[in-house]
Amino acid sequence: MAQTYRLAVNQISQTCFFELTWGQGQQLMAQLPYPEQLTVLYQRWQRAYLGYYQSAFGNNEQPMRGRAGVTGQISSKRTDWHSQLVQAEAKFLSEFHRWLRSEPLFPIRRQLGKAATIDPTSPETITLFITCNPIHLSRLPWESWEVSAEFSQHQSICIARLPANIRTAATPPKKHRRKARVLVIIGDETGLDLSGDLQAIETLSTLAEIHQVGWRPGMNVADLGQAICREISDSNGWDMLFFFGHSNEADSVGGEIAIAPNANISMRELGPYLKQAQQNGLQFALFNSCKGLDIADTLVDLGLNQVVVMREPIHNQVAQAFLNQFLRRLVQFDDVHRALQKASQSLRSESTLTYPSAHLIPSLFSHRGAAFFQLQPLGWKARLDPWLPSVRQGVVLGAIALLSITPSIRDWLLSQRLYSQSVYRQVTQQIPTSSTPPILLVQIDDKAVSEIDGFTPYQMNWRYIAQLIDILSSGQSSVIGIDYLFDRRQDENEPILRQSLQNAAEQGIWLVLGSVLSRGEEIGPRSGVTDLAWSMQGYANAPWHYLRPPLTDCQTRCPFAYLAALAQAGGSSLSPSILSTTDLRTQLLNVSSRPTNNPLLQNLSQQHLSALSRLLKQRWLQPILDFSIPADQVYQAISSSELLEPSASLTWKNQIVLIGAGGYGGAGLGDTKDYTEPPPAVVYWHHQRYPAQSTYPPGRFTGTEAHAYAIHHFLERHQVVPIPTLWMVGVASFLGAGSAIVARRHDLSQRQRWLSIILLSAASGLVGLQMHITASVLMPWLLPTATVWLYHLPGFQRIRPKQQ
Repeated sequence: MAQTYRLAVNQISQTCFFELTWGQGQQLMAQLPYPEQLTVLYQRWQRAYLGYYQSAFGNNEQPMRGRAGVTGQISSKRTDWHSQLVQAEAKFLSEFHRWLRSEPLFPIRRQLGKAATIDPTSPETITLFITCNPIHLSRLPWESWEVSAEFSQHQSICIARLPANIRTAATPPKKHRRKARVLVIIGDETGLDLSGDLQAIETLSTLAEIHQVGWRPGMNVADLGQAICREISDSNGWDMLFFFGHSNEADSVGGEIAIAPNANISMRELGPYLKQAQQNGLQFALFNSCKGLDIADTLVDLGLNQVVVMREPIHNQVAQAFLNQFLRRLVQFDDVHRALQKASQSLRSESTLTYPSAHLIPSLFSHRGAAFFQLQPLGWKARLDPWLPSVRQGVVLGAIALLSITPSIRDWLLSQRLYSQSVYRQVTQQIPTSSTPPILLVQIDDKAVSEIDGFTPYQMNWRYIAQLIDILSSGQSSVIGIDYLFDRRQDENEPILRQSLQNAAEQGIWLVLGSVLSRGEEIGPRSGVTDLAWSMQGYANAPWHYLRPPLTDCQTRCPFAYLAALAQAGGSSLSPSILSTTDLRTQLLNVSSRPTNNPLLQNLSQQHLSALSRLLKQRWLQPILDFSIPADQVYQAISSSELLEPSASLTWKNQIVLIGAGGYGGAGLGDTKDYTEPPPAVVYWHHQRYPAQSTYPPGRFTGTEAHAYAIHHFLERHQVVPIPTLWMVGVASFLGAGSAIVARRHDLSQRQRWLSIILLSAASGLVGLQMHITASVLMPWLLPTATVWLYHLPGFQRIRPKQQ
């Protein structure tokens, strides 16, 4: 809710007392002499004002909207009233502002200026309610006071007038009304032409129901008075009341309006009916007539939220020009203060030569306990409008959407999200436990390559790998995966490697060798290295952060990790044979496609990349590698040099064995390295297990480790599906707009709003962390949360009608 200040200005004898109050009982007081010269200059300005408007527009007998004799008679002697009025206005305003810039008022101006500059980008303005006593102070143009100009270029203080006495609570809006209801009272138009007013009021017809009541020739005045009272107190209620015609100050009866020739009715007489109208929802009134200070005081005292009146006599044409500008802003959903401010500025900037000083005449009186009245939009566009972003919000939302689909940003956010998930698992002790991880990872690391004779960085010695296969074949593992691409010639080592592979196949071991997927085709080992009738090949160039299921089927191309898991699951139904002439992968796929009681095999046979991911070439809904699970629950890692030690006492019973590069320099294909920076979650778990080690050895995360995670997820049926960040940004945009509407509807303070957002953001984060574990769904948090916050940041919000 916007901050409000009240400034009471009271004159006793020749001294004016200023009292500024705000907040929780804070107040400032000042006093300074009232300059008599200000009264003299006001009277000169008033005389020039009346002289100009009574003589400038033809020979109308009564061009001003006040009763005859009320506005005063000005000499008909030929005078340059325009020049006199311009000069009188300048001198009058100069003296008025000089008085307000007096030294005793500096603390008050500084307090208001400080409040105005706290957050100049905020859409919420500061309202200064000014109460004046006696009435000659009320006639001064307080709206022209640029109170914060000496402290800031940003003018965020709106000035409204506040009657000294308000005995009725503000009018609450009628929430059930589809369209606003407007009552137009057409008063006595003697000497006037009100057709312009009636034409202007039709501007509201698209947003409001308009009803008119007024005098017609031959109508009985008593009947007219009863009709007006009856319409005002209509049980259906009104939102706005307009009066066009003559009016006048009358302190003893609260002001009066002319309803017919030579027939007036006072606000005191209308009081009971206006009170009933206020109880039925009447919030705003505009009296497009002369000298309405008493009328405004009376109506706000009765509980109306806002009243716009003319403090001085006003010419018929000026009144219509103001009304047109005011209503034009009102139907654009400006509140009544902004509409009056813009209408007055229009009179000043666009019509100053024709209507000099006219911008000083309108004033807004407001109930302190009410928000400024606004018309509400209608139809589906109106219901949609509060949910649409502002221009600034739209630009930032576009940037957030772009970030959400940028691969590098997306993968970085995923890494950070899994790091948070790891911390959450540790704190809540929701860590999977397994006595023996399902995979033995044999890493050819820096230590191992230092012991290999004739090792070159980009060419692994096949004889060395053959040694590893020979040792691993003597164990009880049924699947051995080799994450190396045997595509180059090693004439002296090729027969040795083939023999080791063939010996393993003769023992019924499933061999899965790495290949490369290039332009939709697999490029695998040389034909002399192995035979696909007793071994299989699977492409190993899979994404680092994502679980790669088959694109469609595995007949022509199949992921390395998926084949290893499938061989482990279906190995009991089929055994490799070196006598076979049929492609082993085809045999395994045929077995897995048959009806089976093996739930794991059945689950794996149904694994495919989603059609949405294939169609849009996005990794939307593609399961991730869940690095929030500690590595020691996924695989047991040993160095290949450790495996070759004669004294090694290792066992790999029922484990899938993976042989791969351990992060030594040169591992990979050309410029594509077989290692990357270790994911933050992997580093976190390493530090939890080995707090004394400062880095993740050897500071690289290998492709074989990523394959181990993938195999683990296939075997454990652990598939965490990420909800696309772009989708969640869209949902968050909806939630952000909705929460902003709720905040405005309930008038939440900035502190309440931000506390609510912080708590909801934290709660959504915790819910997302738990859903990862219990529902295998990964909910992005950072960008969606930023999207929600965007709708509440000062300076990014579009000021809209408050939703009722």
